[in-house]
Amino acid sequence: MIYVKYIAFTVIGIYALLILYFFYGWYKLRLFADSSLKDSIALSVIVACRNEEHNITELLRCLIAQNYPTQKTEIILINDHSIDNTKRVALECIRDYPHIKLYDLPNGLRGKKDAISFGVEKSGCDLIVTTDSDCTMSQNWLRELILYYKEKKPKLISGPVCLKYEDTIFQKFQALEFLSLIGSGAGAIGVHKAIMCNAANMLFEKSLYKQCNIKNELASGDDIFLMLCAKAQNKKNIQFIKSQDAIVSSVATKGIKSFYHQRVRWTSKSKAYKDPDIILTAILVALTNIILGVSMIYSITNLTFSDFTLLFLLKSVSDFILLFSVTRFFKSKKLMLYFIPLQLIYPFYIITTVLFGLIGNFKWKDRTF
Repeated sequence: MIYVKYIAFTVIGIYALLILYFFYGWYKLRLFADSSLKDSIALSVIVACRNEEHNITELLRCLIAQNYPTQKTEIILINDHSIDNTKRVALECIRDYPHIKLYDLPNGLRGKKDAISFGVEKSGCDLIVTTDSDCTMSQNWLRELILYYKEKKPKLISGPVCLKYEDTIFQKFQALEFLSLIGSGAGAIGVHKAIMCNAANMLFEKSLYKQCNIKNELASGDDIFLMLCAKAQNKKNIQFIKSQDAIVSSVATKGIKSFYHQRVRWTSKSKAYKDPDIILTAILVALTNIILGVSMIYSITNLTFSDFTLLFLLKSVSDFILLFSVTRFFKSKKLMLYFIPLQLIYPFYIITTVLFGLIGNFKWKDRTF
């Protein structure tokens, strides 16, 4: 029994050091200082759309309002066989804006990967920016991305993403957990150990995309597999832009069922990862949460809480240090009120998601995978 205790404390101790390492990477990412944009660069914004009739209008308003020259901006919408009014709503919004084009994804192609690839083929620019059809952003979003690109010249820029949430505990839990992922991913990039990024806010060179030629049967992961390709070439090819004006907001899921399918979809692509940084992090996170979950159940059934309390504190202190800094950047410090409840729920959520992500099916955009 004593050996089990030593193993538990060793695993969670290593996890805590990893999170503090990510915090160091997050801290190293200095706030990007805005400057004047003397010469704009031509870019294409590519958005894959499927069944987004309720969200596409708000996104297009944000894209139309961008503080960036329209003659240097090409916005490409790819309609992925929507079965609602997405196409009609989008066409009504863009009819007076010739720099915005809508294409139907050809028969035989489906899903976000195919849509993005098709959009890249239609693009006439060397720089590609991607976002999602349920997102919104500030009017300086594109300007910030290009200013950063001109200064740093990375192959791929990962941008900050947060969730818009309503006044429900469930959506606030989602928003806080999502910020923990964004903060960890940004911190990992800060120490040149990239493990995640988000296509909802990403800039990359078209030449990189062509070189990588990402092709697999997974329903998601277009962003991370491109990031991993860039990382394999040079770890410094990937950078995170830590800028308030560069934040993109996505929509939190409203129900537990849709949340489950989303998280299982995210987890399902882990079977294809070969990057040692991702694999090590994933194993460490899974083991840490398994240990905490088992320890919690053992403590409750045996009414002995000392070991669980120490393990819980060891993990939670490191998580808190990173998350507090991340929520402050996103001006969402109030979400930290839900930190302790989320820490108690998280082990069981992680175990369930990992299991079903590896062996289960999920629905996405009215399709089953």
